Amino acid sequence: MFFPTSGLEVNPIGIILWGILTGYVFSTVGAAGACLTLIGQVTIFKLDKVMPKHLMAQGASEAAANAQTKNTIKTHNLMAVILSPIIAVPKYFKEKRVAIPLAMAVAAGVVFGSIVGPQIPMSLAMYKFWFGIITFIIGLRLAYETTSVYRSKRQKLNEVSKNFEENIKKMKASGNWDALTTEGFKVTNFNIKSLNFTFWGQEFSINPMVAAAGGFVIAIIASMFGLGGGFMLVPYLASIFVLPMFMVSGTSILIVLVNASVAIISYLMKGATPDLLWAGFFLVGVAGGSYLGPVFSKFYKEKYLRWLLAAVLLFYGLRFMGVWQALGLGI
Repeated sequence: MFFPTSGLEVNPIGIILWGILTGYVFSTVGAAGACLTLIGQVTIFKLDKVMPKHLMAQGASEAAANAQTKNTIKTHNLMAVILSPIIAVPKYFKEKRVAIPLAMAVAAGVVFGSIVGPQIPMSLAMYKFWFGIITFIIGLRLAYETTSVYRSKRQKLNEVSKNFEENIKKMKASGNWDALTTEGFKVTNFNIKSLNFTFWGQEFSINPMVAAAGGFVIAIIASMFGLGGGFMLVPYLASIFVLPMFMVSGTSILIVLVNASVAIISYLMKGATPDLLWAGFFLVGVAGGSYLGPVFSKFYKEKYLRWLLAAVLLFYGLRFMGVWQALGLGI
């Protein structure tokens, strides 16, 4: 099938299948949605090579064609991470697995950061290279967080994860899921200086100002690359505030929704021309995967969620840095 806006000629079924994978991973771990979208566009559908040629054949200069392609790729990334949260967050919220006040605090900084990021100039080649470096670093961090060395220092994380996993088994056996709402996220205090809440028997205390500052920095970096920011928000929430992944996933994708919504407007103003036909097929898949993610994620062990995201980011971080190509591996 031919896509006239971008010049692609691909099977729509492949686009839908990649969308399902993207939506599933993103809604499961709260990150990597935009990363997977970009990976699909570049490594599978070759949009970064096809679209510039298509635009130049229509009379655009090489520089203009590359700039327009780069902004279009970023816009497609952001479109994916806007849809997935809309589908996944309500289910997480129903299960008391999303910290709304914390998301609000981080989003306060995200709004300003996602305005700044798209204004930072970057070529298409630089974009892919630095995307690889950032992705690889985050992948390493997440892999480290699954080790006994890291987890032995995070007793609260271990206790809340074990408690949640044991209760999920009991609820699955009995068929009674009421405890998800009675033992989940509960606010005990919230103001500009402090946020206190409980989650499955453990108490947490967070400074909203620190959360907002982190959101500002993350949003600058994420929006600069046309990413939702989940790949940084997940380790930020899980490591800095020592929150369990069962809560981090839902909270992260809600924040990503704010960042993506603001950033996508900036890229459209900079001349991005999203391929709405391609995006339509892709988002159908994302919708399906985003529905399945929250359904199955609670049955995984907590550290496996981290390993899943780490594996994706490490592999494709090396891919975009050109490591596999330098080793003569066509992956």
